Amino acid sequence: MSGRRPVTEGATVACSLGAAPSTLATPADRALRLRGRRLALVSDHTAEAVRPFGMCNAMGNPQVAAATAAAGGVLTPQPCAPALDGPWLPGAAAVRGAHRAPLDEGCTCACRWGGVVSVVTPGAVGARVG
Repeated sequence: MSGRRPVTEGATVACSLGAAPSTLATPADRALRLRGRRLALVSDHTAEAVRPFGMCNAMGNPQVAAATAAAGGVLTPQPCAPALDGPWLPGAAAVRGAHRAPLDEGCTCACRWGGVVSVVTPGAVGARVG
């Protein structure tokens, strides 16, 4: 875990089954900051925090499955609606902010449709966790 950069507002995230990267948002009232930017936490997995990734290619997504079936089995991507049920894992164990672990660049979050969301660029410049 040591040496991984913390994630802040504006970080770029991507889904393994999405067509485009997205930008991570953090609550406007978050007091925890790093170099003037709001620090992301492992609990930032809501629809407000993780925005759509363009088109979804996950056959586990009911909309993709239905469109693909209607197209005779030809994969037919549909608009992404991230469905992230749990926190980002594993979190920055060496550092704690408030009552929740900060998100670091090595964390991932599973989408219920089958994709894995990961951090592409953490948004924090020059800072390290651990």
